Amino acid sequence: MSSRASELESSKASGDALEAEIVQVVDELEYISDHTATWHDARTTAVLEACQSLPFYGIVLVEPDVPVEIKGCQIETSNGNSSTRGRFYVKRAAHERLVETAGMYLFVVYLPRPGLPQVARAIVPATLVDELLSGRWYEVGGSRSEQEVAKLAWSHVIDPASVDPSVTVGDSW
Repeated sequence: MSSRASELESSKASGDALEAEIVQVVDELEYISDHTATWHDARTTAVLEACQSLPFYGIVLVEPDVPVEIKGCQIETSNGNSSTRGRFYVKRAAHERLVETAGMYLFVVYLPRPGLPQVARAIVPATLVDELLSGRWYEVGGSRSEQEVAKLAWSHVIDPASVDPSVTVGDSW
């Protein structure tokens, strides 16, 4: 197995773990399996309001029955000889479906340690993310399920000054 394949599997496993944890601790979210829909991970079952551990950007609440795509990224990632802020990986077809249905992204920044401690979260409407992704799309080849993707540094969504890697979020809702 190539290192790229194991890196993707690791990212997938981390994403699945984050999704499961978020859906478990946010009572207003219900898990949506990939067998039901591949373009979002959850939906709201009741009004979801912002709180200290889950700030909202561009909205004040999320109504019931709204699709939510949960995206996670590491606080930092390797960039050759140095490191750079982690990036959210967005698939264009799924993103467009989320935009069409007035869905939301729930972004999570985590530390690459056992348990994936979360240091930042944010809920952002897909329409606002759409503006941030403008000009970032690129084609991917091979046997991947998606044709176009984009990467978005977490600092384009969440103010880096508000993130302290020594403090985790979400211990209380």
